[in-house]
Amino acid sequence: MKPILLVFLAVMAIHLPVLSQDAEDPSSTETFILESLEIPAFTPPPPFVPKEPLPDAETTIVIRNQDGEAATLQRGSASMAPDLPVPEPDQDLPTTHLPQDARPRMLLINMSGNVYDHKVSTVRWQHPVSNESYEAVLGFDLGLVANLGSFVYQGVPCHSHIFCIHLDTESLAAKRAVSHRRPQLIVPSIEPDAYHVTKGNPEDEVGIEPLLAVRDIYLAEKQRLQKLNVDLKDYQKDAKDWADAHPTPVEPKVFWFKPHRNSRYLTPEDKAAQEQATEERAVQTQEGEAP
Repeated sequence: MKPILLVFLAVMAIHLPVLSQDAEDPSSTETFILESLEIPAFTPPPPFVPKEPLPDAETTIVIRNQDGEAATLQRGSASMAPDLPVPEPDQDLPTTHLPQDARPRMLLINMSGNVYDHKVSTVRWQHPVSNESYEAVLGFDLGLVANLGSFVYQGVPCHSHIFCIHLDTESLAAKRAVSHRRPQLIVPSIEPDAYHVTKGNPEDEVGIEPLLAVRDIYLAEKQRLQKLNVDLKDYQKDAKDWADAHPTPVEPKVFWFKPHRNSRYLTPEDKAAQEQATEERAVQTQEGEAP
């Protein structure tokens, strides 16, 4: 019996680490990007159409600033359209009235940070409940995740708003800053794809969850995020090249406005015309309902 028991324990010893790694693998199917990340090819916008004067303008005023630039204000005829109908109250019970446990869970991620040479990032965020400040160092480009607006983390929908400043430590501006005795950009040291909390309680599961969601979606969708970043840069370059080759003509500044019902810009004649239009619509409605 002992040899059989030893063989069984040896097999379990071999497989236990594998099972543990699989359980902690952040690229599981519960963390993914739901929508397509395909960027269409750049298409030039429609031809520029200059703004024409208002055909029924009742008053035209031209204003010039100190540089001589003119802006034209045109007042059109008063609107005779009926008032917008009052929306009916929603019969569904708002989610704010539901018990806390019955509400669908959602994770809102608001972060800001710096990215050094597209390799290392520093990030800041707040505890979702206590608003305690958190900071961390990431061993990857946070800007890749900043291109996302939403994703799924361990089955929970996430909506993210991430603002990044990209810093190039080898750029001419950085070298000039050092030559002018300004502080040199110091890139934190960290292993690739790792993270390290530098401020806040890393044992607080709620406080650390935004960071883990960002890190795990990056690891799970790294190839798609890298391709999205390349495609976005190509699209932006094509758009800039087209805009440089086709500068938009300077359009005269023309502003239109048409007084609506109860507007303070209505004249007595406008109010009388609106009342008449309302009465005519009421008569037409009654005639339509008559048998």
